[in-house]
Amino acid sequence: MEFNIIMIGPPCSGKGTHSKLISEKYGLSHISTGELFRQEIAKETPLGVLAKMLIDKGNLVPDSITLKMLYQYVNSLRNDQGHLLDGVPRTLAQAEIFEKFIKKHHIKCDLVFYLHSPEEVLFQRMFKRAAEGRADDNDQVFLKRMSNYFELTHVLTEYYLAKGKLISISTNAPIHEVSATIFARIDQYLAEINK
Repeated sequence: MEFNIIMIGPPCSGKGTHSKLISEKYGLSHISTGELFRQEIAKETPLGVLAKMLIDKGNLVPDSITLKMLYQYVNSLRNDQGHLLDGVPRTLAQAEIFEKFIKKHHIKCDLVFYLHSPEEVLFQRMFKRAAEGRADDNDQVFLKRMSNYFELTHVLTEYYLAKGKLISISTNAPIHEVSATIFARIDQYLAEINK
């Protein structure tokens, strides 16, 4: 049975890490807009050039560009298990447009995981990633990304909470403990809908 998950949370909250673990365990297509943009940047496509200019400054790529890229990618996939969206929606406008898209294409959003950690933990992870060579992880850019998150994206927690889909998960623990908590919540959901 197909089911779909959205992952939201501030930079360095573990969205990428846990999205991969969830996708592998449940056979979901992991759709990371960040990864899609990095592919476009590596190919130096017009979209990639624009995305790099914005991302390197800590800014978000405009909704229209992000969603067009996402729609094209989702439509190219064939997965009866479902999808996991990592990094989209990032704004309330994106969420509302995406809601119309999934209704039109008879897709449903089952669960939304909100990953979070204390700000000092997020900064420690950022320093580690910067040391590993990620260009969008340095003090100034990270502060801009955090500012964008709390200004534009954090409101999605209320949006999905009101829809009864939000599950809040602290990632301030070892990865295996966090993943076990997430898996338990997914298994509980699947057991309930399969009764």
